[in-house]
Amino acid sequence: MEENHSVAIIGDNPEALLLSVLYAEAGIPNYLVGPFGDDGRTHTNRPGIEEALWLLGILTKTGKISLTPDYRQLPLSQVRTLVLATHASTPDHTNTLEMTARNIAPGLASGTTVAFVGLCRPHYTSSVLKTTVEKHGGLKVGTDLNFYYLPLFWSGERIQEFREKPKVLAGFEGALSNRFQEELLRVFPTLSLASSVELAEAAGLFSAVSREVARALGLELAKLSERHGINYDDVLDLWRDTRLALAGGSNPIPGRESIGTGIALSSSHRRDGPRLARAAHAVNVEYQTQIVDMVRRALSRCGYPFRRSKVAILGTDGLLKKSWSKAESPPIIESLRKRGARVSLYPGEDGSQPWVQMVGDRAKVENSLLRAVAKANCTVVALPKSCALELDADQLATEMNRPGAICDLTRVLEASNVERAGLFYTTIGRGTLDT
Repeated sequence: MEENHSVAIIGDNPEALLLSVLYAEAGIPNYLVGPFGDDGRTHTNRPGIEEALWLLGILTKTGKISLTPDYRQLPLSQVRTLVLATHASTPDHTNTLEMTARNIAPGLASGTTVAFVGLCRPHYTSSVLKTTVEKHGGLKVGTDLNFYYLPLFWSGERIQEFREKPKVLAGFEGALSNRFQEELLRVFPTLSLASSVELAEAAGLFSAVSREVARALGLELAKLSERHGINYDDVLDLWRDTRLALAGGSNPIPGRESIGTGIALSSSHRRDGPRLARAAHAVNVEYQTQIVDMVRRALSRCGYPFRRSKVAILGTDGLLKKSWSKAESPPIIESLRKRGARVSLYPGEDGSQPWVQMVGDRAKVENSLLRAVAKANCTVVALPKSCALELDADQLATEMNRPGAICDLTRVLEASNVERAGLFYTTIGRGTLDT
């Protein structure tokens, strides 16, 4: 059956892509339905996605993955495991998901396993998806079909780390076989079973929300450190040395956890809703404003006004609102331009061409890191740790105007090396008495 691609994965998000690749790597050929491959999307500085797309190219050539642009082209009578991989977050996403479930239901064969993979509010799988499949397919879950739920969520990690993270699976009563469980155990080595689908839904959603709250706490504590002239990284190191944990981590860049928070907030009334989650989301949204303020203070520290100063941006990690769903220009570029700064952008090692059209005349896009920082008064570093070898403090100091400032958002550079090269170094949470 595997040679006939008995597994089909439908989705337009990172989880669908990663799941398809991991299935194929585990020796389970599959159909992948979604906008993947050469679709014009840019995933600069997203190592897990870049790796998955590279593997996708190899696995499609070997026949392990069959890319299918439209789920209507799937041979549903041959499919024994059908995975719907998306997040029931915005109205557009839920409408698309429910329409897909409605359209595929009539073509499902008896004995097929259907799985919903993603984040959603509790009871959504049973009250909406399961009901839709039964109503429009004429088959009964537990008698004719198996139906499972897996709260799968990718938060930016590499493929191996994503694979090894613990996973939770839940199924509706009356499952006809353990086929899907056996498949998943080949893909994810750490898999546990939840006693109910509703518990699994809540576990996945609450995990994403708690990470966004922790990230917001990290930003708040970092700002508090700055006000008191304390280096937040030193505080974190002290807690680690004493074997204690401090929420927020050392790199409080907002991530995809806002998907979970959006679901949690949309499924509750504002008056009695999760106020902490709402406040955390607001704090993380303000991250862009915090970056701009940090650039302003860095320029002021070097004696430069915002207007007519050149600001170089290296990388886009944490600077995009929707880094997966569509290509977009980082909002920080427009914020800097409104304040009169000249902006150059080095998107990363993937190349500059896709960014030229997105950014337009708001910034000069360079395919060379050194050209981007040439004559810059301030350089904003948003490259991932994997690109650390691209950066050399002495080279940056040689190319930039002096005095010059480095705003290291991803903490790729060593502060001592930057300061030894004659540049001012700052990052989120680095204490300074300058205002």
